[in-house]
Formats: sequence, structure tokens, C-alpha cells
Amino acid sequence: MEITRQALFEAIWSTPRKDLASVWKIDPNTITHACKRHKVPLPKPGHWTLVSMGKPPSHPILPGDPNVTVALEEKIQKPIKQKAASEEPKTATQKPQTCGPIASLPNEYSGTLTDSVTSISEALPIVRKAFKTYSSPKAVRDPKYQHVLPGSAEIIRTAVMPEMVERALLLMDTILREFQKKHWKIQIPSERDRNKNSVFVEGVEILFTITEHRQQERVKSDSKWTTWEYRYHSTGTLRFQFGTSSWMHEIKDNKRRKLEERIPEIIDGILEEVARVKQVEIQRRNEERIQRLESRLSDLVRKALEHNRRCEEGLNRCMADYEEALRIRRFVEAMRETDCPGQHSDKRENWLNWLESKADSLDPAKSQTSLDFAVPKELVDQVSVMIESDLEAYSPLKELDLKSSIEKAVRWIELRQGLMHK
Repeated sequence: MEITRQALFEAIWSTPRKDLASVWKIDPNTITHACKRHKVPLPKPGHWTLVSMGKPPSHPILPGDPNVTVALEEKIQKPIKQKAASEEPKTATQKPQTCGPIASLPNEYSGTLTDSVTSISEALPIVRKAFKTYSSPKAVRDPKYQHVLPGSAEIIRTAVMPEMVERALLLMDTILREFQKKHWKIQIPSERDRNKNSVFVEGVEILFTITEHRQQERVKSDSKWTTWEYRYHSTGTLRFQFGTSSWMHEIKDNKRRKLEERIPEIIDGILEEVARVKQVEIQRRNEERIQRLESRLSDLVRKALEHNRRCEEGLNRCMADYEEALRIRRFVEAMRETDCPGQHSDKRENWLNWLESKADSLDPAKSQTSLDFAVPKELVDQVSVMIESDLEAYSPLKELDLKSSIEKAVRWIELRQGLMHK
């Protein structure tokens, strides 16, 4: 079965691999191996659980050419070689090899691994310098975890016990050679975190280091018998940690494979982290752009709200003047209906005429030329008209969902006004 990288990427991020394998009538491991071999990002453990809970994680981007064809072929199983009768099993006293030749790599790695060195004398100069520092009898130990500390500033950063220094640095040598082969810039130590190293991939800085999983022992304090102390011992398990300063991923030794056999996973993991960082940066820039557009939209919303406010205030003012004019006319009418002999003087009549003229001047119905007949409008309609009236300045605002963005702007404006009046 053949499929493009893009189609394979969309399939594994929309359907669990078991279901795909059932539909395609192949083994799920075939899909997994094909994805790793062609550098197609796979969903991490727990992804489909989050999807079922309605909390799907964000998808990574597909690096490389999406149109490359991928062949989904079943791997031919090799027959298991039977042990000879004279061959004795390993005894429990045999110790695992912590340094030496690198084991053969799994088939899913599509690149060509750089030849590994088997001794410090063959390592890169920077690795030899680090070994000289870390293996020195005068090397300083971390006061808490007891791993060896670097003796100077320009030393590869690791955090391992003395017993694991050689293996850790030979592993670091292999990783650094892979970085050099890919023309990735290396910074030792990192300027962002002096306890780690940096590699720059496509303009993205990734921190990395090799640490050792330590065994913790709780013992009575030598100074105070009522307190406890913790001591740490070497376990021989190495971990390659990498990521940004805010988040670090980890690939470590396990029962099946040592880190020396997992170099392809380390390289692929760094590439996936670079893709994730780029995606986060794209999302951040898009969010900032949306915020700038919403800020410009807020100015138009304020103008629309001000227009509606002036309309309401004008109506209230007209109604107040009209009510005042009616009140004065009722008073004048009552004065004229009241018969008061001896009160019908010219002075009284002039006063009543003045009241009538005042009522006429207040009555908006008598002087409509001074009225503003503007009416309030829906905010969406007003803002749309303002955008269309000056497309050169406001055409980018058409990318926004006007209704929801205007509602959001109104809430912020009302909140700010409420805080100002407190």
C-alpha cells in the first residue's frame, strides 16, 4: 500500500492507529515504523484519551515534503537464532556495558548515523576537554546530588556521577557529531541557562544536556540524631533532556535499548520540538495581530457608542424642554382663566405674554430647525459602514468576526468606564 506523507499525517491524527490498521488490513506497527522512518509526527500517549474528553491537544506541523510517497509494507520477520548448547547464559554478576561500541540502529531511522567513537582519545576536542575536567581528582561535586560539576566556563554541561562520566561524554560526542553533520550551531554552555547546552535549529534555540537518574537513600543525620538526610547514588541510567527553558522533554535508557541506540529518536525529538516552538510562535504572532486589529476596532466601537449616546441625550433634552414648555403653557392658561378684578393690568399681561414666548422657545416642536434627527444604530451596522468608508485604513478589520469582536470590545469599554467611576 502506498500513501503520501500528507495523507498519512492526516490519517494518524484523525483516527487511532489500531483502527487504521484494521481498515488498511496491516499491522499497527507497520504504520508506526513508516511514520518514524519518514519523519511523520505521531500522536503522543494519552492523545486519544484527551480527544474523548473533548480536550484535543494541538496538532504539530508536518516537516519536509508532504507529497513524498510512503510504502506501508509488512516487515519480514527473521527467524530466531537458537543458542548453541555449549553457549552459557550470562550470569547475574555480569555488569552492563556503560561505554564502548554503539549497538546497531533500528530500521526506522531514515538518516545515516555518524560513526561513533569508542574511546575519549578519539572524541572531539571539546569532549576531551570536558573529560579531563570531570574526571579530575580535584573535580567539585554538587553538594546535594553529588554529580560532578564542570571545572570552567567553556565545558560541556552534564550532571552525572563520576562512574558515568566516560559513557555520558562518549554519548555526547556522538550527538554533537550528528549536530555538526546537520550544520546545527552549538553553544556550550547556553547563555540562557548556564547549566545546559544549546543547539540552534532553523533559528530556534533548544537547550540540552545529559543527566543521570539517581537513587535516593534516606539516612540519619551525622550531626543531629533527630533529623534525616538524603544521599544519592549512581544507577547507571542516563537521560537526554532537551527543550526550551519553560519545558524539557526526556529520552532515557530503558530495558530494551540504551541511549546509544536511540540517537535517531533524539534527533527526531529535537526536530519535533523545533516544529512545536515554531507553531507556538506562529500562534503567538497571530494572537498579537488579532489583538492589534481588535484594538483598532475598539476605536470604531467607541465612536459608534458615542453616536448612540448623543442620540439618547438629545432625545432626553428635547423631552425635558417639551415638558417644561407644556408646564409653562398650563400655568399661563390657569392665570388667564382666573378672574381677579383689579389685576388686569398691562404689567400682568406683558408678563403672561413673556411666559408664552418662553414656552414657544423651549418647545422643540415650535423650533425644529435646531434639532438633530440622528437615530441610534446597531453597532455592527455602524462599524461596518465606517470600515467601508475608509477601506485603505480599515480593510484588515474584515478578517475579524465583527459581532463577537464588537461584543468583546463593548465589555472592555464598560469595564474600564466602571473602574474609572469607582
